[in-house]
Amino acid sequence: MMFIETIDQYLSVRTQIEHISIPGKRKLKVMVPCANTLLVERSLVQANTYNPNAVSDEKMELLRQSIVDNGFAFPIVTIYDPELQRFIVIDGFHRYLISGPQWLGMQYVPIVVLEHDIARRMTATWQFNKARGVHQVDLDADLIRALLEQGMAEDDIAAHLGIDLDTVHRYKQVTGIAELFKGSQYSMSWEVVEVDDEMDVR
Repeated sequence: MMFIETIDQYLSVRTQIEHISIPGKRKLKVMVPCANTLLVERSLVQANTYNPNAVSDEKMELLRQSIVDNGFAFPIVTIYDPELQRFIVIDGFHRYLISGPQWLGMQYVPIVVLEHDIARRMTATWQFNKARGVHQVDLDADLIRALLEQGMAEDDIAAHLGIDLDTVHRYKQVTGIAELFKGSQYSMSWEVVEVDDEMDVR
């Protein structure tokens, strides 16, 4: 295990993520970032601003006790942001919090580093959270708005987040941003027709 105390040190030792081929699927390889876990100075890691996941105080205490009893079994999933020169959390936000001064006061935290752009970071956060069944609708909607603002197509959002287009549209409605619907295909729900000087709504 390597201890990383500076960004320069990380840049000098960073390696490509290992892959495992899937039997019977010659072109499919699965990344194994956990094979390249690093112990980095906690000050080099920071939270993202788009994590749609909330945990109660009781569960935070349970997480703290779990780490005390069982160790830090799951590394924090990050990307390296060259502009900020920091590792940005994609998954493991609460493990990151627990490692901090208010809880465990750890100097180093275990991380893995993915090579993701901003849209892939956001979808990865959704996928990790959804797999655990912990989400908040309002923050989900904010995430979808952010992906749309990044230029991601609705079909791609639906495919990567494992939802249908109707769900994408519902989340867009939650944001209350009419601008997001510009260019979307839709049909009129009501048609008003005059019949013998009376109004008929169809």
